[in-house]
Amino acid sequence: MTLLRYPVQLQLLLSTVLGSCLGLEFPGARGQWARFLRWDASTRSDLSFRVKTDASTALVLYFDDGGYCDFLQLMVVEGKLQLRFSIDCAETTLVSGKRVNDSSWHSVTVSRSNLRTVLSVDGDSKADEVRPQRQYMKIVSDLFLGGVPQDIRTSALTLPTAKDLPPFKGVIRDLKYSNKEPTLLSSQRVRMDTEGVCTENPCENGGICALVDGEPQCDCSKTEYTGRFCSEEANTIPGLAHMMMAEQAKSKGIALSFSSFAVWFEK
Repeated sequence: MTLLRYPVQLQLLLSTVLGSCLGLEFPGARGQWARFLRWDASTRSDLSFRVKTDASTALVLYFDDGGYCDFLQLMVVEGKLQLRFSIDCAETTLVSGKRVNDSSWHSVTVSRSNLRTVLSVDGDSKADEVRPQRQYMKIVSDLFLGGVPQDIRTSALTLPTAKDLPPFKGVIRDLKYSNKEPTLLSSQRVRMDTEGVCTENPCENGGICALVDGEPQCDCSKTEYTGRFCSEEANTIPGLAHMMMAEQAKSKGIALSFSSFAVWFEK
């Protein structure tokens, strides 16, 4: 499974160079989802991201303990973010104080601290805690963004209704677990957010970024580097390079080819 519009190799390369700062664009299609490596929210940790959407109702993210008691579900409900979670079957819900479905960028943080959980939207925080017998949240699944795969067995979901919720429509950028970028494992019907590609500039060493057919291209012509991201040192002094190669080959009796001609060095 790949991100649409990008082959697997380019997706992995861009993820390595830019991390999750690229962002993901969700079309709001049935069957869409992005799967990230599990977020360890069992005791203390933060999850943060930026979001832009016009959806009034949609699933933003979900994870659980594999069908027992514990889960965390973040949704857009009537334009506001609703965080519903359970620890040891003790459940509660938080609702943001402001709407996020205005097609503007909003900063979101979910903070876990043992039994207390905080939802923050643009600095406005809502907090609640549960008082179960167990003092920590169990997490088994990976984290799903924008939707839940339809092929997951209903019995393996703590909230089976998560599969039937409206998929998220919009863009999510800068997803982080406690300031670290999580690993994107796989995705379906999700696109890379190309709007942010050149803003973050994948080009190194002074290369100039431009989008060509939706993909980032680096102009390295005014640098001394080459390669897709201007990261490979170019041979700008042919004569000097030739002399160095010749010096190394003096006692080896080998033929060296440089540019369009060959020179023999004999012992």
